[in-house]
Amino acid sequence: MGKCISIFSTIVICLSLYANLQAQTRSAQMIMSQGIKDIGHYDLASSNLKSFVIKMDYGASNIAKQLSNFSVLGATIYSIDLVYTDFPKGQDLSKLNLSRIQEMERFYPLLVQNPLIKWNILRQTDCNSEHEARGLFHGIVIYYLQSMSTTNLSSASNKLENYLPEKINPLQAKKILDTMSKPTVIKVFDRHPQWKNAVLIIDLTSSMIPYNSQVALWQMLHGNCNMISEIVMFNDGNSAPRNVKKVGSTGGIYHGINMSYENLRKMSIMVCESGLGNDDFPENDLEAVLFAINKNPNAAQYILVADNDAPPRDMALLRFIHKPIRVVMCGAENGILPEYLEIARKTGGSVHTISKDIDDLIKKREGEVFTIGFQRFKISAGHVQVF
Repeated sequence: MGKCISIFSTIVICLSLYANLQAQTRSAQMIMSQGIKDIGHYDLASSNLKSFVIKMDYGASNIAKQLSNFSVLGATIYSIDLVYTDFPKGQDLSKLNLSRIQEMERFYPLLVQNPLIKWNILRQTDCNSEHEARGLFHGIVIYYLQSMSTTNLSSASNKLENYLPEKINPLQAKKILDTMSKPTVIKVFDRHPQWKNAVLIIDLTSSMIPYNSQVALWQMLHGNCNMISEIVMFNDGNSAPRNVKKVGSTGGIYHGINMSYENLRKMSIMVCESGLGNDDFPENDLEAVLFAINKNPNAAQYILVADNDAPPRDMALLRFIHKPIRVVMCGAENGILPEYLEIARKTGGSVHTISKDIDDLIKKREGEVFTIGFQRFKISAGHVQVF
C-alpha cells in the first residue's frame, strides 16, 4: 500500500510540475480576470524603482508610439499599473482596458505573458463629472530596474548581430564559424552525425551567445540532415528578480519546430534580450529539459547545450527526468561542473566537450573514483562530487 501511495504521489507531483510548465505564459484576458482595485486618485509609487509612464487620452488605447521609447532590453520589470477613471459612473470599460493590455502585448509579448510581472488594474473614483475625469491621470506605468548598463546592453546586441547577421549565405556562415575560437557545438555535432530527430535545449543567457549562434549557423549548413527537429531556448526567467524565481516555474522558456536560420535568428535575439537583466549565475536547465520532454515525449535525442560557468538552479527536478540527456558542455576548458555529470549519469545520458565524449557515467558505482581530463570525481551518497 505504501508503495502505491508513493507512486501516486510521484504522478501527482509530475502532473503538477507539467501543469506549471504549461502555465508559464499569461494572456491579456487572464490579467483582466484578476479583478479591479478602486482608488481615489493615482500617484506614482515612491520606491527605488524607475518608472516609465505612458499617458493616454481619456477613453483612448493607442499607446504603441510612447512604448517604443521604453528600453525593454535588460530591464527587470517588477510591476505594471493600468489606471483609468470610473466615469461615467458604473460604465463597463473592460473592452477598452483589454485593448490597452493587448496593445502592450503586441509591442512586446513579455510585458503581458511573463507571470512574474505583477499587473494592477486601478480604477479612480474621485470624479463626478467628465471635466474632473479628464483631469485625472489615465495610462500605464511600468516599474522596473535597469539591470545592465547601456554599454553592456549594446555589446550583447552587437555580438548577436555579428554572429547572426540578418542577410547571410552558406559561405558567409562557414566563415563566421571558422573565426570562432571555441566551436564546441560544431565539433560535437560533427562527431555525431547519427543523432537524428533531436530536441535541442539551449541556454541563451548572454554568455552563451557564441554557442547558440553556432546552432543557427550549423542549421543553415546542415539543416537537411534531420538532426534537429525542435528547439527549446531558456534564459532563466526573462530578467525576473532572483527572489521570485521558483524551482520548476522560473520561466523564460521558448519553443520552436523545424526552424529555418531566419526564424532561429529572430528567436535567439528575442530570448537573449529578454533575459539580459539576469544578475545571478544559476540557470533553469532542468525546468527547460522537462518542458522539452513534455512538448515531444517521443524524440530520439534530448541534447542540452549548457553553460559550464552556470550550475543548474533546479537539480531537485532531476528525479522527474526519465529520458537520456546528452549534455554539450560550453566553456569546459578548465573542468566540468559535477552537476552536469550527475544529470547524464542519473538519466543514462552522456557529456560532450569540444574534444571528448563521456558515455559511461551510468556505469559508475557508489564509492568509485574516476578521472575526466585533469579532474577527479567520486560517487558519494549517490551523487557525483569533485574528489
